[in-house]
Amino acid sequence: MRQTWKQAVWDAVKRRAGQSGAVSRQELIELDLPAIVAVVGSAGATPAQTLSRVLQDLRDDGVLIFDGGGRYRLASGLAGLDIEAAVETETLRMQKARLGQGAFRKALEHRWHGRCPMTGIEERALLRASHIVPWNRCENEAERLSADNGLLLSALWDAAFDRGLVGFDDDGAVMFAASLHRIAEAALRHDANLVLPGLTEPVRQRLQRHRVLHGAGGLRRSF
Repeated sequence: MRQTWKQAVWDAVKRRAGQSGAVSRQELIELDLPAIVAVVGSAGATPAQTLSRVLQDLRDDGVLIFDGGGRYRLASGLAGLDIEAAVETETLRMQKARLGQGAFRKALEHRWHGRCPMTGIEERALLRASHIVPWNRCENEAERLSADNGLLLSALWDAAFDRGLVGFDDDGAVMFAASLHRIAEAALRHDANLVLPGLTEPVRQRLQRHRVLHGAGGLRRSF
């Protein structure tokens, strides 16, 4: 039975990671690429590049975590699942973490005293647990759940921050994307504190990574 590239690569990663805890792109190319091509039924022009692209897709889906040094490992609790179930499980896990059913949300509520530091909003239903380094870009499970990698933001600020339309400089000052419409910027500025308080060094470092991921060149200080 033919498989998709995504399923075939996922199965290969599960086999290798189950043996050693992590697997590198090079190991998959050297040891598994012929078998992957066989079950997919098509090599394509550049199978090694296709495999690399699929690994990135799996990382973007959150089911693989990049450990550095070119090595990947499975996100926790997914080893027994096919790729569709794994992606669904990881999506639900992220939603729970953001909306209030997870340890990450609880840690941020404690860190930020149950209020958005930008607007002062305390209505729990209007607050979101925002990852600074996105869930699918975290280097390990600990970073995904760390309060040093999150902000408790009102829904509007969360949406803007998640999409890189706002960021924060090393002093915590808000930075707005040049592409942000003036009406949206005015709404974000309204009744808002434009400096993120209480920065720690771990948070500052992750805010730098957030700017890089979203293209710091398009951000400007708010004042």
